[in-house]
Amino acid sequence: MIYEFANTILYLLYSFSRVDTAVITTGGLGTRLLTYTKSNPKTMLPLYEKSHDQSQDPLLRPLIEIIFENLFNHGFRKFCFIVGTKTQDSIFKQMLPDPDYIRLLKKRNIAVDKRFIKTLTKQYSQMNKCKIKWISQSSPMGFGHALLSASKFVGKDNFILHAGDAYFPTTDFIPKMIEKFERYDPSVMLLLQRKKLLKGYGIAQIKRSENQNIVYDVQEKPKKPLSNLAILPLYLFKSDIFDSLRKTSKGYNCELQVTDAIKTSINSNKKVIGEIYEKKHWFDIGSPENYFKALTYSYKISN
Repeated sequence: MIYEFANTILYLLYSFSRVDTAVITTGGLGTRLLTYTKSNPKTMLPLYEKSHDQSQDPLLRPLIEIIFENLFNHGFRKFCFIVGTKTQDSIFKQMLPDPDYIRLLKKRNIAVDKRFIKTLTKQYSQMNKCKIKWISQSSPMGFGHALLSASKFVGKDNFILHAGDAYFPTTDFIPKMIEKFERYDPSVMLLLQRKKLLKGYGIAQIKRSENQNIVYDVQEKPKKPLSNLAILPLYLFKSDIFDSLRKTSKGYNCELQVTDAIKTSINSNKKVIGEIYEKKHWFDIGSPENYFKALTYSYKISN
């Protein structure tokens, strides 16, 4: 009851936000996690989460479920999932409402199944309250290309972009980001973290002005970073990012990159700001080592 009441309060607090559209990308090949990812996307890897009832045993849930529920609890009601054609079936089987499976669990009449029935019923109820679009990609052509495929669904909405392989153990920073996004009215808002090891990250340079972190330059996975501010895989955008994507040439790995499109926005005098991620923990689960760290940490905080 307490858990459900808290979610109701969260919904009431954030449902009046102008940002209620989410794009979640899951279509990458995930080659560092082969052979699992031959038929399953990274976002289907399980992590631990506190049970929704009084049980002391944590639940084991695919990351995509955790991302969806976190965003739903922050008032998002329109979701666009970018999926790969080779791995989409596993996502569909997991995420789409399956009343027959609920009936099967109930028919078993086993006490331990009750919390799974409750969790799945809650998830299905949430999905039925949302407008959901699935977009299939036959082959990945970059983070930016995946985002561009969502342009028709997004339309003129402001929206959040959340990578499907990014695990944020707590997401209370999201409504704070939305509040600043609406107050300062940028075209782009980045989530940034100061890091010592910057390999594999997009990089941002900022200057402080009128209580805002103005982003004046970005780099996509540079060999010589110009700052220690890594761009994390969660963004807030106005819909004009799609115009920037269309004007941007292929970059790193000969693919269309979101960071390069943000640079196009900056060069077009669009306002781009950054929010510093002050928490210590978040995980890109795209490698065996990082996935193990995420799994271990999720178990720790779920007990």
